[in-house]
Amino acid sequence: MAVPVIDFSKLNGEERAKTMALIANGCEEWGFFQLINHGIPEELLERVKKVSTEFYKLEREENFNNSPTVKLLNDIAEKKSSEKLENVDWEDVITLLDDNEWPENTPSFRIVANQNSGEGPEFKPMQRRKY
Repeated sequence: MAVPVIDFSKLNGEERAKTMALIANGCEEWGFFQLINHGIPEELLERVKKVSTEFYKLEREENFNNSPTVKLLNDIAEKKSSEKLENVDWEDVITLLDDNEWPENTPSFRIVANQNSGEGPEFKPMQRRKY
């Protein structure tokens, strides 16, 4: 079983219906998929990855570690074993919406995130939604 790989260049051709079905299946059955031939430059994707990592480390890590959930779990762990939770594999999701508060310590994050939201001709109708 492999992660679905979808050729985004086929979205506007004779294989549109098949491509849409593959996207739906990827979302419904897997929760994600890999897009190829999407038109976003590799260099930009690398920059998005880099600034996202910086953003998490500088802006989110401290707040997350001091969150009520982590404090509660640490309290429970300490009561049971006199140890704190360390090296836990936490999952984190960053939702970027318009009019978002942007991180102050990583100004490049906003620039690259905005560039990424406008790349690829097929993404233009999907970008800049107000929630």
